[in-house]
Amino acid sequence: MSRRLWKYCNKVFSCDSLIHQLQSVGFSKKYNAPLLASIFLLAMSLRLPSINAIELTFKNNRKSWRKLLVSKCLPSASTMERALGKIDVAGLRHINDAIVHKLRRNKAYRIDALSHGLMAAAVDGHETFKSRKRCCKKCLKRKITVNGRKVTEYYHRYAVCQLILAAIPVVIDIEPFLPHEGEVAAAKRMIIRILENHPRLIDVFSFDALYLDSTLLNMLDEHGKFWIVVLKQENRQAYADIDRLLKIQKPHALEVPDKNVLLWDFHDLVSWDNLDKPFRAVVSEEHWLEWTLDKQGKKIKEGKTSHWRWLTNMPTIYPDHFIYDFGHGRWNIENRGFNELTNQCHFDHPFHHQPNALLAMLWFISIAFILSYTFFNQNLKPQLRKLIQSRMQLVELLKQSLFESKLSLFTLSP
Repeated sequence: MSRRLWKYCNKVFSCDSLIHQLQSVGFSKKYNAPLLASIFLLAMSLRLPSINAIELTFKNNRKSWRKLLVSKCLPSASTMERALGKIDVAGLRHINDAIVHKLRRNKAYRIDALSHGLMAAAVDGHETFKSRKRCCKKCLKRKITVNGRKVTEYYHRYAVCQLILAAIPVVIDIEPFLPHEGEVAAAKRMIIRILENHPRLIDVFSFDALYLDSTLLNMLDEHGKFWIVVLKQENRQAYADIDRLLKIQKPHALEVPDKNVLLWDFHDLVSWDNLDKPFRAVVSEEHWLEWTLDKQGKKIKEGKTSHWRWLTNMPTIYPDHFIYDFGHGRWNIENRGFNELTNQCHFDHPFHHQPNALLAMLWFISIAFILSYTFFNQNLKPQLRKLIQSRMQLVELLKQSLFESKLSLFTLSP
């Protein structure tokens, strides 16, 4: 299974060739950048939890690893930590961009039925880990109260852009927060880079309420991109205007399984002076029943209600239920992205607390996640799919078959 996965990755994405393009500045001939990158990529495909766990597999399967990597020398944990500190992060982003582009050319996202024929992406901030003892020069700081006294907590946060409502939840880009910098500033840098590297990839950007920033939204409008932002702040003029319009316009019902949904659609609003063009607002009122436990521990159905407001620049030729789908689709980044990456792929684990190393590991995890997800979705035949019903089962099969193979997976000898 491991050879089949790597053969698929080389045939479709030319992974071996992309790894060889990584810069080896600062690396020795013995432990070059392609060799170490292949180790990290393979380890993240196996979802190993730490660098020490990688070193332990070296000790337990030394002969197998040497055959796999076509190398007589296997690096120690300290060598791998030093390599992460100087590995080519821009090169890893280039590998990810090449995979994203190839998936689009191969029509692997299958967006027609899921997202109305539009490529949609969500942008959100994600905190990877926190510590009160260890810090680096790029750590963010905050004061928290512990046992009645103020202490300094160090942490790292990243802006992440991921495809939503697509067959494969690809991570498009990752940008670290700089010290004394907010989420929107980091997201702007990332989005500018996305618009340069993937000018035609994304049609719709979906944001949380934090991203109601006129400069960001005007920039997207200038590039011909649609944006959808949640409106939560009641002190905004747009919120008051929507309140007034809700009283004079009747909603219409939207058919959603297990929910009663009412939608309001307001066009050509101009109460936001900093926006260059009029905007549109869509409001939803949702009611549904949910199983809960009462005080006696018995299951009962309890009524739930939610109220959502979205602002967007999408023209009226797109029905209001499109905005509803894209607005709720933003949670796709949590359910199919961060949830699996964090709980199963160790996305939040600090493999080595150094700025370049932290970002590099996020890229290795994201690339390995995309490759295994694509292989599971696109390459498994119906007979195998009956045996391998989840990606975790695929990982276990990879672990079993990897060290039983007598042939090498890579051609990365120094």
